[in-house]
Parts: sequence; structure tokens; C-alpha cells
Amino acid sequence: MPAKLYLSWSATDQEEISAPTLRLHVPLESYIVLTLYRYLGVDPTNVVIHFVPCKTPATVLSAILPTSSFGRPTFLTKLDGPQLAEEDAFFCQLPSIAVPQTSTIISGLCGVCRWLTKHHIAEGGTFSERLLGFKGNTLVAPADASLWTKFCELDAIRCVEAILHLTPESEALPDEIGQFERHLVQPLKSHNIFKLVNLVNNVRISSDEEHRQLTEGKFDFQANHRFAEGYDKTLADLMLFICFELIVRRLGKELLVEQVPYVAGWYERVKTDDAGMLEEVCHSTARTEENVQLGKVQLKEVNVRLPVEFSLYKADTKKLNLKGDQILTTNQTEVLEILRKVEDIPIDIGSEVNGRGNENLFDWTTVPLDARPEGGKLPMARILRKRHQLEALANEVIELAVDGCIIVDFCSGTGHLGILIAYLLPQCKVYLLENKEESQQRAKDRVTRLGLTNVTFFQCNLDYFTARFDIGVSLHACGVATDIVLEKCFAQRAHFVSCPCCYGKLYNIEHIAYPRSQLFRESELQLKEYFCIAHCADQTHDLASERTNVAKAHQGFHCMDIIDRDRALRAEELGYRVRRTRLGQENCTPKNRLLVGTYTREETV
Repeated sequence: MPAKLYLSWSATDQEEISAPTLRLHVPLESYIVLTLYRYLGVDPTNVVIHFVPCKTPATVLSAILPTSSFGRPTFLTKLDGPQLAEEDAFFCQLPSIAVPQTSTIISGLCGVCRWLTKHHIAEGGTFSERLLGFKGNTLVAPADASLWTKFCELDAIRCVEAILHLTPESEALPDEIGQFERHLVQPLKSHNIFKLVNLVNNVRISSDEEHRQLTEGKFDFQANHRFAEGYDKTLADLMLFICFELIVRRLGKELLVEQVPYVAGWYERVKTDDAGMLEEVCHSTARTEENVQLGKVQLKEVNVRLPVEFSLYKADTKKLNLKGDQILTTNQTEVLEILRKVEDIPIDIGSEVNGRGNENLFDWTTVPLDARPEGGKLPMARILRKRHQLEALANEVIELAVDGCIIVDFCSGTGHLGILIAYLLPQCKVYLLENKEESQQRAKDRVTRLGLTNVTFFQCNLDYFTARFDIGVSLHACGVATDIVLEKCFAQRAHFVSCPCCYGKLYNIEHIAYPRSQLFRESELQLKEYFCIAHCADQTHDLASERTNVAKAHQGFHCMDIIDRDRALRAEELGYRVRRTRLGQENCTPKNRLLVGTYTREETV
């Protein structure tokens, strides 16, 4: 069966559909995917495009789609009735791609573009695997963990939108242009510098001493930062070029040469590397004469802000942007004062011992290897502890589940929990959601060996997942990810089974603010004090270890209970009954708290 590529389009009265071309108004993300699809020469019989109507965004382009390149796309409408319930297009944010052969749905601009590129290479296309970079890792990291992926997937789109809405009175260009300039100024980084020097200088070196003798003064690390990710052109260059080609049409090449010369130089290198082929595809897909917003704008003044120090390669590790008097404290006197404020909140704090004890609702001896922790190639020292963790959550899910329900294992990793649940509950559908491609591939291999047919894989960020489901589970979803999972469950009125982790990594994001509950928000706790409690909740260690500060560990357990009580209150406000318990074998992990939520409020009309 062919893969299905789902793209947004703006279904307005201005659309003209006539052979041999289609003219559609599409958002920028769809335009980027369409241009790459055409550039790579993807066979439309292997990857069929499905257009999904969307609310008209602020920025759309009139795109020309020759049937010779794109085939006959399918157009979905809101009038398709029962079809929509089965249509993968409505399971994730677009763009997305559904691959029936592997029961996988991929969402997110970079993920979709990576898949198209990998498909092109696997089908023997004209472009080599070097487009995917060193060990195929170009844009493999998810946008919520990598500044580089975020730049290519989100920031570049925002930059183009801002450029297309410039007026002659506009003075400043978007910050992303200056950021990319600063990125290109940096010296080249390479995983195998000897191999690269051999290639560039036509020499053979294999040691630091030979490198010093043969390349001293001969290898310019800055000049050889030729493309976005280094010396070679990759998928990142293609995606960014498609964006900057629109910017060049709007601003003119002269402005880039004057204001951001490194960006201008990069643009010319990408353009000439394939003799202008990609630029031609861009021009023919979004014609200037049919897109008034691509007309050149004459700016009276231009200001490009260049950051003093900036790297798009760094991980976005500074989540808590608290400065000055809001720096988190670990001073015990101050911590105790904060905890005294919690005592004034009129609510019980704590968690119950798991009443199930060692009683399981399933027999491990009947579970095949690939559905056990051993199948995930865990170290022997971790297998027993992982078993205890999995059985605690699986037992809760078994009690909540009914035949035919949909269960989502959020942040599923290599699939330990989701695969076990899928095996134990063959009459249920199980979605394994994970944004790390390598981890999910390991889960796919296990599912294939088990022959499970009730598993669907979602490769995407949590925020991109929009499908309906009945039970959401998460085992050690890191920090704010636990609260994103809970919000997904709230939106679907789905039951949840959640074992949180990394409390110290909580931070406010656009749609998740702390404290979570009204009662905690109305308390005397300040935001920095709340995050201090979360920080202290990570000071939990194995109580059996002689190195553990037992008093500090118990304080950490109490802090976990405080944060989880706030989470439970949030759920209760929305009509849930929540049990705050602990894993059956509490010493299997220091993060042993368990939240089990059952939606009880009847839906009102």
C-alpha cells in the first residue's frame, strides 16, 4: 500500500482545479513539503498526497501542482462523514505521513521531510544518503530537544511569515536572519575531521601529529563551513533554502549580501550545487506573478540584529529562565519555610501504599521475551526493577480497559510499557507515541517479532498528537511532559495512569502554567517557591544505600507528593476521581509515585 502524505490547504473560492495542473492556496509548511517532494522526484504512486482543509492561516501561497509531478491528489472534506473517523489525517497536526507497511504515522515538518528523503534514497533516487548527514542524523532530534531542529521546523517558518508581511516602513528584519548569520560565521564542526581533511586537501592523515604537519595553515575551518551543517549539503540546506528563496524574492539578493554576507554566500552555494535545480522548482511551484506577497519590498531602513554569541547546535537546556531574585534555592532553611507555606494550604498531601502488593493481574511466565524488559535489551541490573515498574502501570490499565478501547503510551521510548499492554490486551488498540526515531525503531522490531497487529506508532512531539483515545499512560515522562500528557487526557476525557519523573524540570510553557490547580494558585506560594519544591522533589535516592541522606530523601518524597497533589487537584477540578498511590515495589525507582485518574463527570449537553 502507498504511503499517505497529508498536507493542509486553504479551501477558498479562489481555487482552480484543472488538468494538467492544480492551483492551490497552501500554508508555508505544505509549500515546503510540496517543493521537496517535487525536487526529490517522489513517485506519486508510492506516496499519495491527501489535502486536508484548514482554517485559512495568515500566510498562504498559491502553489502550482503539475499532475506529472504530484499525480492526482485526494481532497478530504468535512463532509466525508464516517470516513474521517478512520482517516489518519486527523490523528496528528499537519504535515503528517502515514506508512501502512510499518503502521506508523509521522508528524512534524522535519520528520515528514526526513521520511521523504529516506524514501527517495531507499528507492534508488539520484541524491545520495549524504543528504541525511553523518550517520543519517540530520534533523533527527525532535524540535523540543534541539535548537537546530526547532530552527528548521518552526523558527524559519516564522521568519518567512514576518518577511512576507513587511511594509516599506518596516525597519527590522526578523531575528532568525541574524541568528542564521551568526551560526554560519562559526568554524566548521565535523565528527571525523581526519576524513574531511583528507577529502578536501587530497591527503591521507590518521593522527593529530600528521594533521598538524599537513594542514597547518592549509585547512580553513571557517571557510569550509560551506553549508548549514558543515562541509556537505544536507536536508537542512534544502529546507532552509526553500524558505530563504522566498525571502530573496521579497528582499532582493543585494540586501542579503550587504547585511548578512555569510547567509548570502551560503545561499549561492546551495543554489549552484545542483545548477539551480532547487531554485527552479521553487519558482515554478510558487510563481511570483501569482503571489503578490512575493513582490519585492523597498525598505527605507534595514536593521539586522546579530547576536553576540549564538549557536544553533546547542541543546535547549535552560528551561527555567529565572533570574535575579528568582534563582531557585536549595538552602535548607529557606526550603523549610517554603514547605511551611504548603502546610497552610487546606488539603491533604501524601500518597498511599499500593494496595495490590505483589498481586498481579497477569503472569509474567506467559509473556514472551519481546514483551518483557529482557526483550528491550536492558542491562541485567535494571530488568527486575523495570518489571516492577511495568507491572504496576499495566495492572491499572488492565482494570480500566474494555474491549475496543484505545490506549496511548506517551513517551513510549523503546516500547516497554506499550508493547506489554498490547500483548496483554489484544482486543484493544495501543498507540506508541515517541519522538525519537531510533528508540521507536527498536520498538517496531519487537512488535514485528511478536506479530502484534493492534499497535500503531506515532513519531512526533506530544503537542502534535491530536487523535481520540480512551486511556493515556506514561512511565517517567520527563518534567513538563507529564503535564502535557495529562492535558491530552483531559481534552479527551480519557482515563490516565501516570508515573511522573524529573520534577525539577518543570517550567512554564505556552499552554502549561504552574501551579496547576486553582487552590495552589490562590495560595501564598510564589512561582519560584513552587519550582523550588519541584527542584527538591528530585532529591530522592535509594533509601537502602548507605550513601543516601535519608532525611533529604524523605523530604524529596514529600515534595513529589506536593507537586502530584497539585496535579491531582487540577484533574479533580475537571471531573476526575484521582488515586495518589505508589508503585507496588517502591524501591524499584526513586520516582515511584503513581497517579490514576478516572473520568467520572457526565458529559453535559
